[in-house]
Amino acid sequence: MSDKLQRNSRRALLRAAAAAAAGWAGAGLPGAALAADPAYPTKPIRLVVPFPPGSGAEVSARFFGQKLSEMTGQPVIIDPRGGGNGFIGVQAVLGAPHDGYTLLFGSSSTLATNAALFKKLPYDPLKDFSAISVVGGVPHALVVNPSLHVNSVPELVQYAKANPGALSYPYANSTTRITAATFGVMTQSKLLEVPYKAYPQAVSDLLGGQTKMMFIDFTTGLTHIKAGKLKVLAITPERSNKLPGVPAMSEVLPGFSIANWNGIFAPKGTPDDIVKMLNHEITAVLALPEVQKQVDTIGYELIKPMTPAEFTKYVVSEHRYFGELVRNAGIQPE
Repeated sequence: MSDKLQRNSRRALLRAAAAAAAGWAGAGLPGAALAADPAYPTKPIRLVVPFPPGSGAEVSARFFGQKLSEMTGQPVIIDPRGGGNGFIGVQAVLGAPHDGYTLLFGSSSTLATNAALFKKLPYDPLKDFSAISVVGGVPHALVVNPSLHVNSVPELVQYAKANPGALSYPYANSTTRITAATFGVMTQSKLLEVPYKAYPQAVSDLLGGQTKMMFIDFTTGLTHIKAGKLKVLAITPERSNKLPGVPAMSEVLPGFSIANWNGIFAPKGTPDDIVKMLNHEITAVLALPEVQKQVDTIGYELIKPMTPAEFTKYVVSEHRYFGELVRNAGIQPE
């Protein structure tokens, strides 16, 4: 069977399932969800990325969206809405019709860490969204500017303790901030945090030596590491074949394991059958050999597929975990 026929066959089955769900909803069964259009999708899907163009999330979403478009037969438009700690992009999704045509390329920053860092959010990460599918994660590397003459995590800690407040790190999202702050607490080092509005500018100043260390994501950092512009000391959450021989943070600092992840979310109220259909399609996309090969080249790593219920439980657990990290790091919510 050709790829096209396989896609059409799969979509026909999904539409039949949606039609059945619509019939059940119409029968007035207890707890029945709002029914979706059985022909969904019939028009372009907008995938909002709450980070600016060129960010690791935007690069990953663009490639992923292309494959999802091929699978569903409808264009997937990537809409980067950076700024405001992700608030702008999140609110753009919540303000759109809850019909499955506007989705969020969410992350640990927007759906877990923001709740711990801000006293008041313009959205509720756990109540305002339906988790559709986890996509993957971006490992982070602890890197230093080569001008800093250290070659290992212990040497970096020794330098930080000998020069309290002199070791600065940039951050442009909440996950990166919490990761570095946790490192400071666990090593009992006094570090200087430098906030940035945009991730590319944070990296630029690190390359220029204005700041000295950073937990940088692979999609951005691998090129600079391999070019010798940044020196890598360790990786979180675990070792990676993309940087052979580089230890995991947990090997040199037991107990240190922080993961950054992405997933697809719909605003609460989106029909359940659409959520299930999208989960099926996304899982199929992640299983494509060309997707698995390509994500490896951009520094992304896929996460084992989850059902919407499993992903919801994962997000809740991450929400609690990052809350603990923020409290342990002594970060005061803004």
